[in-house]
Amino acid sequence: MLHRKMYPVWFVLPALVIFALLYVFPTLSGFYYSLTDWSPYKEQIRFIGFGQYADLFKTDALYHALKNTVIYAVIVTVLQNGIGVILALFLNARIFGRNMFRSVFFLPCILSALVVGYMFSTVLHPDGILNQLLHLLGLGGLTQDWLGDPKLALYTVAAVNVWQWAGSSMALYLAGLQGISKDLLEAAVIDGTTYLQRLRYVVMPILMPVMTVSVVLGLIGSMKTFELIYATTGGGPGGATIVMNIFIFKQFGQGLYAYGTAANVILFLCIGVISLLLLKLMGRGGDEA
Repeated sequence: MLHRKMYPVWFVLPALVIFALLYVFPTLSGFYYSLTDWSPYKEQIRFIGFGQYADLFKTDALYHALKNTVIYAVIVTVLQNGIGVILALFLNARIFGRNMFRSVFFLPCILSALVVGYMFSTVLHPDGILNQLLHLLGLGGLTQDWLGDPKLALYTVAAVNVWQWAGSSMALYLAGLQGISKDLLEAAVIDGTTYLQRLRYVVMPILMPVMTVSVVLGLIGSMKTFELIYATTGGGPGGATIVMNIFIFKQFGQGLYAYGTAANVILFLCIGVISLLLLKLMGRGGDEA
């Protein structure tokens, strides 16, 4: 009898071992190494406590990377979910070719961020497809150096991120919309409600748990962004698109392993705290709804 009860454990055990080896152990090791003077230029690693953190918080570069990360994450999360909801509402209706449109909008999600980044580096080049199209449409005054202008670069890359991942949010919201009872919507129609009233008082409250998941996933993904920015701007021009993971990458590239690990721990804690606060806030909003 005991042997049978252990069946689920044996099935789950390989996944737990892989998770522990590839995530739990590196994470705990990262916390330890952030408290040392780890460097390829030293023969021995010494424990120095929070010295790395004290030095990091004295540098303007860390605050600049944190600021860019937060701005980037807010833009991506808001637009990704806003566009995702609109697409889901549109493609949940009975329109011709809606399955094809769903596939088209979801397709960018399966592409590598590096592939998307290199593709848009060509599209957004000063002589690229976008500026050429604007010229053809007689909108030459709107042409920009989209990735070379420090005032535009971060917002441009954020827009590319939204283009890639809005379809993912759309899929989540579509699943939520299809779980809403048709009887409930028909009852609201009989009561004489308008479409906007049904959307506000019936659809959105039911979608709140889905929205919470989508917003938190979008926030975590955008705060951890690396490949897309690395492929498009590399953190430039002039550091305008340096986010935390680019900052960490540069520290490791300079042999400052302990600095990079400490910065990674800071990013980990920021994501954890913000995600928990967001879950609590949005969960409370869903309960009130």
